[in-house]
Amino acid sequence: MRQARVIVVGAGPAGVAAAAQCLRLGIVPLIVDRTGAAGGLVENAYCVENYPGIEKPLRGPELAERLRAHLARFGLAVERAEVTAIAREGDDYIVDGDPETMRARAVILASGTEPVRLGISNERECEDSAVFYDVRSLLRRHPNPRSVVVVGGGEAACDYALSLSASDARVTMAVRSNRLKARGRLADAVRRSSAVRVLFETVCESVGISPTAVRLRGAAGDTEESETDAVLVAVGRRSAAAALLESMGAAPPAAENGPLAGLFVAGDARRGGLGQVGMAVGDGMRAAAAAVSFSEGGP
Repeated sequence: MRQARVIVVGAGPAGVAAAAQCLRLGIVPLIVDRTGAAGGLVENAYCVENYPGIEKPLRGPELAERLRAHLARFGLAVERAEVTAIAREGDDYIVDGDPETMRARAVILASGTEPVRLGISNERECEDSAVFYDVRSLLRRHPNPRSVVVVGGGEAACDYALSLSASDARVTMAVRSNRLKARGRLADAVRRSSAVRVLFETVCESVGISPTAVRLRGAAGDTEESETDAVLVAVGRRSAAAALLESMGAAPPAAENGPLAGLFVAGDARRGGLGQVGMAVGDGMRAAAAAVSFSEGGP
């Protein structure tokens, strides 16, 4: 069984910041992620422009590469493991992962978020072939999409639409309300884009496969059916740590001081939705300071 003073679960901005801060405070952490690489959902970002210290706006893949370089500078590497359960055993935590089980004095859950599904009848059947929940997964299956329907009107939906339009895809956004939930520069960029068509008061009723066909319904009951390469669902995210914590009888992930002694939640996993990179980084550093203190016998 692998042992470490602190295990960091997740290698997005929060997890990377937590791991580096643990090392700075004198503890070499074990950092694991189900992908085996740093980056997380930030790799999907169209443009990150509000993170202090960057000399120019960065695309998501560029920022993910900087996160990997940051870990390498500290001599840290991400190990591939999908955490399936966490349990308390004496003063330690046992972290069950695929492919191995690990033990630590403290655990930082920076596992990000999981998607809220659309709720159509055959959604599970269509996943990873016609229905996707992030740009990276979609482009792995369809490297050069010509047409994509994005369902949602928030920041993630707008960001995804712009990322796909930058790949020369024609994008249709189906927005349930009568306006975009996203505000400011991101929403303005969508409105200006000639490659993005926005349909307000519109819901996705069904998706078919072979070929992929989507049916949209407007507020007046009118329907539109068309073939598309893929449907990208961006109607919300929730904490990927919530199910693990619930199985332990722990407090909700948003608990400020950690749901259990020695167990800390950071970044989007604590917020329960897609946040900002700077917020995730600061939250990861906060969790690292608390985890190191706890592992050394502090409160």
